[in-house]
Amino acid sequence: MATVNEQLEAMRTLGENWDGYQAAPPGPSVLDLAQQLVGLIEHMLQQQKAGSILHVSPTRTGGVLIEWQNRLLEHEVEISSDGAIGFLHRHSATGQINTRHFAPQPGVVQAGFLQELRQSLAA
Repeated sequence: MATVNEQLEAMRTLGENWDGYQAAPPGPSVLDLAQQLVGLIEHMLQQQKAGSILHVSPTRTGGVLIEWQNRLLEHEVEISSDGAIGFLHRHSATGQINTRHFAPQPGVVQAGFLQELRQSLAA
């Protein structure tokens, strides 16, 4: 099976209408950001010895979805085609869902983004 980075690299070859339903391919900047974020998540999960497995997939709107789960929560991070980043956390036992959204700001890491990521990985 291909690694997460190999899967992200393969997404660079997707063309318009890659799914037969008019899906847009992820752009280079979205894929670059996804690769950086995946590297950070993988490193943090290894440090925690969490054993979580990351999954990545292109979205129909030119973004990338990153998913993983731990003992209590299922996590999704979606990078939109405009660079916005959304988090979704679902509690496995209760089904409670929490979401956060960070609008794109070129060259700026928004307050709360790294905290949200840290909390996602610590849960």
